Amino acid sequence: MYEEKKNYLNTYTLQNQKIYRLTRMIEKDPDRLQEVEKEIQKAEKRKREIEARIEATDGGILSELLYLKYVCGKTLEEIAPVLHYSERHTERLHQKALRLFPK
Repeated sequence: MYEEKKNYLNTYTLQNQKIYRLTRMIEKDPDRLQEVEKEIQKAEKRKREIEARIEATDGGILSELLYLKYVCGKTLEEIAPVLHYSERHTERLHQKALRLFPK
């Protein structure tokens, strides 16, 4: 159950990579501009959807934890001091955030 949610959240960084790759593609092949721009728009839409679902988790500490981990790419060890919690408590909050993350 959690793995599916983690995989979905991890697609955020993949969308960033995709946008970067597609932007480079436009520079190399301007004739494909319209086609590539559509793909960029899809990737940006996916990112916005993920961000909205993260915010819908609780709009508070759990959303912030998910944002830091999956959007900013921080580890739980890096997040713990930012949130002023122990690493163990941050791990528990992460599990709770995944449990509450909207389907």
